[in-house]
Amino acid sequence: MKLKAIALILCFVLILGCFTGCGKKSTEEEQVTEVTEETSTETTTLTTTQTTTVATTETTTVKANATNSSTKTTAKSTGGSTGKVNSAVIAEASSGKKQPVSKAVLNASKPKETTTPTGARIVATSAAVCDIMDRLGIGLVGVPQTTVTAIASRYNGVKTVGSPMSPDMEIIKSLNPTDVIGPDTLKGDLEIKYKNIGVNSTFLNLRSVKGLYDSVKLIGDKYGKSAEADAIVKEYNEFISSYKNKHSGKSPKVLVLTGLPGSYLVATQNSYAGSLVELAGGTNIFHDDTKDFLTVNPEEMLARDPDIIIRTAHGVPKEALEMFDKEFSTNDIWKHFRAVQNGKVYDMDYMLFGMSATFDYPQALADLEPILYGD
Repeated sequence: MKLKAIALILCFVLILGCFTGCGKKSTEEEQVTEVTEETSTETTTLTTTQTTTVATTETTTVKANATNSSTKTTAKSTGGSTGKVNSAVIAEASSGKKQPVSKAVLNASKPKETTTPTGARIVATSAAVCDIMDRLGIGLVGVPQTTVTAIASRYNGVKTVGSPMSPDMEIIKSLNPTDVIGPDTLKGDLEIKYKNIGVNSTFLNLRSVKGLYDSVKLIGDKYGKSAEADAIVKEYNEFISSYKNKHSGKSPKVLVLTGLPGSYLVATQNSYAGSLVELAGGTNIFHDDTKDFLTVNPEEMLARDPDIIIRTAHGVPKEALEMFDKEFSTNDIWKHFRAVQNGKVYDMDYMLFGMSATFDYPQALADLEPILYGD
């Protein structure tokens, strides 16, 4: 009996030990599972963070590359059909450096309030005129419809009157304007049309930087904004005073071409692009007493032997620049130009070298400096 009792006790102890061991093992497995899950969560979090960082870095790189690409295309140099790029210009563009630009001139203070003399209802038919009115804080009842240049935000919601070159006369008449203001380059086409619908018009000389500021003064005095106009003109005078002797003694000869879809013209010193070259210290090889643009055969251009050729675009810039590329690659005479042989042919940014002077002219001058002087 005693032996049986002892045997039963031993069996009970062994069975109890087995249950205890299984319980410990189960607990350890649960602990291992919990640790594994925690580790997995940390790994997932780290991977997500790294992925986000990489994605952010890639996005930043793409934006930076896009910015550099935009900078490089400001002034592209091509040697006729060879497409060579001027190393001095690209080196500067790649470094992100620009010639010093007067921020005071580019960002002349603008009145926050929009005011207009009692009874005045003004329509501006070009983006350049809108810019003048914006800087003077003058309200408008009509603005142009543009696809290239943005109109100041203070004119959001203002009625559009059609394109600058062909404004809609019915819309303009319906606005009962007291004054329709546009660039004088379109005076010959538009003045008679305004007379026919019985509205007054003002045409501004925006063919040069000086003309731009003369126009600021004219409009400021006319609409009770003389103080604002004087402040803007003062900034211009200070800029020009410090700039005009910057490259004294140097004056490379420049041929300025303005491209149109299917054709091109020579821009004289009376045009905005031509005047910028001379303001920057270069010599525009074609002058005229009255005309902004001339039709000149390439043989006469060659005879004047320009050091540099700059090409600007008007109307549809992409088509104009494509026209230039075709002209320079298919017309044999261009290969005889010293400027072409030396890779001194430049396509300029049409946003800076358009038909009308703008307050961005210091940047246009900055783009010209390395082209004219290799600075």
